[in-house]
Amino acid sequence: MTEVRRLVAEDEAAFYALARYAFHKPQSETRDRAFASLYAHSAAWAVGTPLQSGLLGTHFEVDLSGVTYKMSGVGYVSSYPEASGHGGISAIMQQAFADMRANGETLSYLAPFSSTFYRRFGYEGAFDQVTHTIAARDLPKVPRVSAAVTVARVPFRAAIEAMAAVYGRSKDATRGGLRRADWWWSNMADHYPNREVAVAMLGERPTGYVIYERDGDTFRILEQFHDDLDALLALARFITAHRTAFAQFVYTTGNPESLHDLLPEPGALTTTVRAYMMARIVDVQDFMQRYPYQVSDLAPVVIAIQDDFLPANAGLWQLAINDGQVTFERATSTATPALRLSIEQLVKVSFGVRTLRDASNLGLIDGDAFTIASVGDAFLQRQTQLYDYF
Repeated sequence: MTEVRRLVAEDEAAFYALARYAFHKPQSETRDRAFASLYAHSAAWAVGTPLQSGLLGTHFEVDLSGVTYKMSGVGYVSSYPEASGHGGISAIMQQAFADMRANGETLSYLAPFSSTFYRRFGYEGAFDQVTHTIAARDLPKVPRVSAAVTVARVPFRAAIEAMAAVYGRSKDATRGGLRRADWWWSNMADHYPNREVAVAMLGERPTGYVIYERDGDTFRILEQFHDDLDALLALARFITAHRTAFAQFVYTTGNPESLHDLLPEPGALTTTVRAYMMARIVDVQDFMQRYPYQVSDLAPVVIAIQDDFLPANAGLWQLAINDGQVTFERATSTATPALRLSIEQLVKVSFGVRTLRDASNLGLIDGDAFTIASVGDAFLQRQTQLYDYF
């Protein structure tokens, strides 16, 4: 049996060496600081002495339509080549999930190198990333804004307080996104030293910001949040003021909404969508008990959940909602389920990736038509959004 050990502060250097080797990353002062910060805010597991395989689970909180869940952001899943394929990562995952549950971490997110690989552990695609590309010559003319709104370039660290205020007010950040702690904002500054910031201000109040990079002949917009239309237009005018210096503008976002209808020539904009990050329900009872259901009443329904890697989630559960009060409890073994689905399909349904009706029509779940309709209406109908990487 592979022995998994929980790493401590003294193991940081050995784990960092493994991660740099596995991902072929050079050392730098900013990279060293970013990793040290990440390690300090993570749990770490490994096998082997000396260390052969390991991963980090960073302690985050996420906001799902006003409900806060603790989430473990899995990253730096790595092995030395001589240890690859020996089952070390599977053993680590088993222990990591046990520790996450003990720590009250209901969810886990990760960026997969292979979705097929991580589905073995119960992860499923929950977030997409959208990239909009337009030539500088095709940028639309932006209307003038209120003179009360100003935009200024600010060094990343100096802009953190303003960005945190705007981000914290955005509804887009409550669709499964991170509740960004102060340490995470500082980590972003170290991890992405080439990023620049412009902040929109209404008097002394920050009302929007854009994070961008100047990359050769490409102006890259990496994050943009705003409180209102005036802030959006002010930032858009700042961005388009660069049109003479760059050949193209590229905007990468977690928001899946189309922008084509906002352009006089929609065909000038190229939009691509790619699978981004995956999610895993670590504690299905806590997740479903506190989930932001979209209905206030739901007759009791028995759901059979399949979870091959976390047996504590598997089995028969009864969901009921009475005047907004939710119960999600173990059903008796003799109960007949009206709905059957895997933990992976539950991720897709609960994160708004695919409705229960669509999942049923595609043969991904089993259930009677009435249950699928009533339970389906209870879940979020809009896909979740994520603006971070770890």
